[in-house]
Amino acid sequence: MGKKKALFMVCLLAVAFGLTALVALFAEKKEESEGILCVTSFYPVQLLAESVAEGADGVTVRNLTENHSGCIHDYTLTTQDMRLLSEAELFLINGGDMELFLEKAASEYTDLTIVDTSEGFVFLEGVGHAHEHDGEEEEGHSEECTNPTHHHEEVSDAHEGHSHVLNAHLWMEIDGYLLQLQRVEEAFVKADPAQAELYRNNARICREELAALKEMYAAAKKVLAGRETVVFHEGFVYLFNMLGVETVHCLAMDADTQIAAGEAAEIIEECRLHGITVLFAEEEYVETVTDTFAGELGGMVVSLDPVTGTESSGNTTAGDEASEHPQAGEKIGVAQYCARMRRNLEKILEVYGVQ
Repeated sequence: MGKKKALFMVCLLAVAFGLTALVALFAEKKEESEGILCVTSFYPVQLLAESVAEGADGVTVRNLTENHSGCIHDYTLTTQDMRLLSEAELFLINGGDMELFLEKAASEYTDLTIVDTSEGFVFLEGVGHAHEHDGEEEEGHSEECTNPTHHHEEVSDAHEGHSHVLNAHLWMEIDGYLLQLQRVEEAFVKADPAQAELYRNNARICREELAALKEMYAAAKKVLAGRETVVFHEGFVYLFNMLGVETVHCLAMDADTQIAAGEAAEIIEECRLHGITVLFAEEEYVETVTDTFAGELGGMVVSLDPVTGTESSGNTTAGDEASEHPQAGEKIGVAQYCARMRRNLEKILEVYGVQ
């Protein structure tokens, strides 16, 4: 009887041990299956994250502002956004004072790893958005800097309306995007060292693509350098800097922009002074800029793509492949960024009559 009892106790302990091991195994599997949720703040950062994490086991990339097609200076977090951040392990941001909503997110989720992908970048000076109400320019929305090519490293403490000290659109400079790529790679390797080799290999492929794009811009600079232009998007200042083209005036436009008569007269005067007849704007604002300036200058307005969202139908040229037209929600990555930046370059060369 004693032997049977002892045998029973041994079996019971074995079963208990087995169950404990099984529960631990399931818990481990559950933890593995949950993986890493990486949230990006903005479309250009999303492209980098998707490319670097491509093929990684258990990694999900979600873009916080996926339904926002433009820049996110004035984006307001929704309840759904806050819920998404509460589930995330990694939050990759553009930086450069782009995410004015970040303070709320950081205070709510102290355990969330937030990575500024622009860390170490030397920004250009930012400009304000000109808003006009009842014929008078709204206070706090006037242009802050007459020289958008001025470099500035400090972020302002005051954020009134659309006024920003920094031009945060560093992704429109290929070296800036390469820096962001490095930051994204580092973030994934640190968060998930088990798949570090995969992340590094993906980042290497991205660097090769961006290096080829950079060579194209460097070649174009040899024939475009010394020209001058006026642009209506801050990101285009970085783009033209790569080409050696000086931006003599930048007016940052958004959906609320009404160009004040005084600023319009100033821009026209500058264009005449510098012999500028070609202006560059985002597709959405080409008609407004054309109506305001083209007739006065006898020139033209050309649309360029700021690569801020998936909707780029207005920024295409004849001969574009259908595969280069992204659909909403489609993962497209750095290759798509390169395709859109190539089209920008092709347009610029064409309008200046350079082959």
